[in-house]
Amino acid sequence: MARLGRESGAVIRDPYGHRLTWLVPPGTTNGWVVPEITCVQLLSATQHLTIPPGWCTRSAFAHWVRGWAEYGLTDARLLYVVLDAVIRVEHGPRDGASGAGR
Repeated sequence: MARLGRESGAVIRDPYGHRLTWLVPPGTTNGWVVPEITCVQLLSATQHLTIPPGWCTRSAFAHWVRGWAEYGLTDARLLYVVLDAVIRVEHGPRDGASGAGR
């Protein structure tokens, strides 16, 4: 989130799984190459995601860190660039990774 800064769209925090979920337009992550070791999970339009109510910004359950109404969708290309940079710092260069979204 810090690397995306003001460019980040809506984000949901799942405190149980210690996960952040960015919402991007359907189909915009097609072709992304993300190594399993990173724990980044891509959901397709056919999968389900629990969305908290708009007013839920603090909770022991899933809640909004950046609300949908205020921030909307995240630019998937920008999110990919940021994720790729973080993955390279944390896990080193990626062998044979395609440049999806670049």
